[in-house]
Amino acid sequence: MASIATPRTHTPADAVAAQRQLTTRDMQLLSLLSAHHILTTTQIANILFVSENVARKRLAKLAARGILTRFRTCPGTGSVPWRYTLGPIGAMITAADNGHRTLPAASKTHERMLRISRSQKLGHLLGVNEFFSRLALHARNNSGCELRQWRSERQATKSYAGIVHPDGYGEWQENGRRIEFFLEFDNGTENMDEVIHKLEGYRDLSRAGENIPILFVFTGPRRNNNFHTRLTAQPGVSAGLVVASAALPELEDSSPAGPVWQPVRELTYRRLIDLSTPPAARAA
Repeated sequence: MASIATPRTHTPADAVAAQRQLTTRDMQLLSLLSAHHILTTTQIANILFVSENVARKRLAKLAARGILTRFRTCPGTGSVPWRYTLGPIGAMITAADNGHRTLPAASKTHERMLRISRSQKLGHLLGVNEFFSRLALHARNNSGCELRQWRSERQATKSYAGIVHPDGYGEWQENGRRIEFFLEFDNGTENMDEVIHKLEGYRDLSRAGENIPILFVFTGPRRNNNFHTRLTAQPGVSAGLVVASAALPELEDSSPAGPVWQPVRELTYRRLIDLSTPPAARAA
């Protein structure tokens, strides 16, 4: 079940009036939610606020005004953080910013939020967004680091003409060095053959001149080890690609920017920025 604020009718006139009270940070948040659909309180704080307490207070105000809407699963109040999506007013504002000819009705926005709250893909989407939010937090806390781009599955798939369907795309900069990467966030619902088959599209993209590192995140070390065993036994599957993986517990104990990534057919762990070096150069 979901705990959802009682909706009321909102009009485009309400959206026009609300804009006067929105800060630059509020607009950044609306843009993030438009692209990535849902973020928890903690994820939003990681990206935009100095603390979770400050974030909590501002988000509650935005939700009360219909700019955001929120829900959390039961049982037990406070058992999980609030999950935020665009509210009726926020959806109207972002639709206008994106040049849509018609604005979404409030009822449609609430229906969309309900579908997200009941979606079987909710955990996967939150996992992907957690990865990027923690990378953004690392950048905020470390001079010389920046998450320069974060594209959703839909945005990344469109950018690469549907050749690949990653769960996300990022561009990370650290002390003057830069790396692009694709993220494949595995929640254990697919068999390993299906997971490995995803590399076929990345090989096609590599042959077209786009050899971008692919990062796999697995639910635990056993599945991660199975992935490496399979690719080590079939070197042709990942030949010419930069493929590295991490187990989720390792990422929870460290930053995604840290030395948590094990490239295929390597025993050492590397920092994210170091994966930008081609395999041949690392072996030299």
